[in-house]
Amino acid sequence: MNNFKNISPVLPANDVKAELDFFEKLGFENVYDSLRYSDKLDYAVVARDGQFLHIQFQFEEDMPSKNAAQQTKIWVNDLDILEKEFSESGFEIKPRNNTPWGTDEFGFYSPNHNAIIFVKDLG
Repeated sequence: MNNFKNISPVLPANDVKAELDFFEKLGFENVYDSLRYSDKLDYAVVARDGQFLHIQFQFEEDMPSKNAAQQTKIWVNDLDILEKEFSESGFEIKPRNNTPWGTDEFGFYSPNHNAIIFVKDLG
């Protein structure tokens, strides 16, 4: 029996609002944020298709460097649909990459330098 039900990455952000706006532009919905219990936006949860990402404030000195960004891979069924959707939303899509390990991928960096990579298994 599989025991794991879900994995929800927590992305660091020194500007939670910018990160939240970025994910909303990607079609994620803000399902929870700290403004519900505080006057500071320092935590948020976004969701799309039943998958969740958490965004948590980090001080600048605690953020990963631009050269060692956090990477989040989001596995999808159809990259073509997302590529069209994101292009129409104004995202600059870098050329897709068919990897030697049998995936098709594209991605970009969030405002807080988190690498968001969309992946389709070609196998």
